[in-house]
Amino acid sequence: MPFAKAAVLTINKKLSSHFLILLLLSVLIQLWPVFFTQPARFAVRIAICNSLLLLSVSAIYRCIPGKIISFILTAALTLNFAIAFSTWDVYQSEFNTVFAMSIMATHIAEAKSMSGLYGHTFPVVIAYFFITWYAIKSLSENVGDRAKGVGLILLVGYMGWYSTANWLKKRKDLEVYYPLSSRILTNTPFYTGSEFIIARRDSALAEKIGQQNVHYPALQYHETGIENYVVIVGESARRSNMQLYGFPQNTTPVESAFKNHALIFAHAIAPASATVLAVPMILSKADPDNFTVDKLADNIVNIARKAGYYTEWISAQGNSGKSNNYIVAIASTSQKAQWINTQYDTELLPALDEALKKPGRKFIVLHINGSHEMACDRYPESADILDTGNKYEDCYNNAIRFTDYFIGEVAKRLQSSASSILYFSDHGLEKNPKLKSIYMHGSRNPSKEAYEVPQFIWYSQPAISSQKRQLGWVPGFWSTANNYELMLSWLGISTGTENCGSVLEKCYQQPTLFPVMDGGRHIFDYDQLRDTFSSPDRHTPWRKAKAGSL
Repeated sequence: MPFAKAAVLTINKKLSSHFLILLLLSVLIQLWPVFFTQPARFAVRIAICNSLLLLSVSAIYRCIPGKIISFILTAALTLNFAIAFSTWDVYQSEFNTVFAMSIMATHIAEAKSMSGLYGHTFPVVIAYFFITWYAIKSLSENVGDRAKGVGLILLVGYMGWYSTANWLKKRKDLEVYYPLSSRILTNTPFYTGSEFIIARRDSALAEKIGQQNVHYPALQYHETGIENYVVIVGESARRSNMQLYGFPQNTTPVESAFKNHALIFAHAIAPASATVLAVPMILSKADPDNFTVDKLADNIVNIARKAGYYTEWISAQGNSGKSNNYIVAIASTSQKAQWINTQYDTELLPALDEALKKPGRKFIVLHINGSHEMACDRYPESADILDTGNKYEDCYNNAIRFTDYFIGEVAKRLQSSASSILYFSDHGLEKNPKLKSIYMHGSRNPSKEAYEVPQFIWYSQPAISSQKRQLGWVPGFWSTANNYELMLSWLGISTGTENCGSVLEKCYQQPTLFPVMDGGRHIFDYDQLRDTFSSPDRHTPWRKAKAGSL
């Protein structure tokens, strides 16, 4: 024991004698992800604030309350670094509002699954905690009280000046999207907190979606000869990895056999690269330029219920029990909504069986986990069929195949009745050869593959026999942001105006522009994006959403 105590004292003494190195190292590690994702001016501001903060808290470190405050501060700085570093390491992106909303909406099962994606960053995070703690400790022992006092005065002055400057800027440009607290935190070592403030505000706004009563004065239902409509909202499925679209591996045997009973979209494009934005736009009148409360409230789940359908939402993605987002708000407009804690998507099938027992016309949404990261966790061992020797390629392609199996199980339950399935993926994934798990969500500076998704409408034989259906391939580009209009035609619902946004209508004309949104809510024209993640950067121009967008 005396030897161990002496060793600890020796280490502490050596660390204390290098207090400036510890301070510099702590600040530089915090700035590590900032250097790669933000302009230099942000890094400078964060570095100044971080240094003054550590110097100031060292003034109270020697007393017990000071040690407690120092621990809390170090933990908060470590949490900020862990979030920013993990996001940059996995996605090559800054932490943004979409990531914050996803964290707020994450349930325990998904958090456990995703931990494998970030586990390798833990040693760096732990090292940062101890370096920062010893930096504060050594500053308290080696810097004079006058210098600490000057540091505190400079910190108060910096925060006062910066807060005032942001308040004046907010008043001048009348920016409503970024709260003042978010603006201030952006240039401090707690910059990820800025995104959580926005995400929390957005979640509160989402509650308004469910509270709005959209009125359709000319709403009419026209007989379609179909009793059961099932929408399968897929997750993270790349069109290019599907046999149905020419992929060389046998990833979609069920869907490939659907060809004579389906309308298949050859070039479907998702409106966003993340679920939390894409799904609401696909199911409502919202689009990247008009992501507003009134547009989101005008959604297909709500209008189907008003048109006389029994509506039910069955989800494997969870709603965290407390945190509302746009998807949950839309789902909650159905007559029954349930979030089932599942390991595999097939565990939704019993709930589907119960929903299909309801009498009359039914509109049922199945929101699955599909091939979301980590793909290896999305299917049971019995579905581990494809084996090329590349673990993560095989995991992803087996997850695509398991989704195909799930779609087949849904179709089996519908094949003897007049029924139809609309399947689409919420967004695609980018293929990053440098990433161990290979596939990732598109975020900053996305490529086309982040938006390229599968979509088809399948009809049972009784549904095909009851009326003439549009089958075959839709050869042109199709934005899934137009699925609201598509589903109105599909369900036989009219609102009293022409629905020329639907490919099922005679007046349909293919649009020429396809706006898409990235994780930072920048809007790009799909045609201008680079083809793949590995393609040369085109420095694609972007724009902001229109005034009033969330």
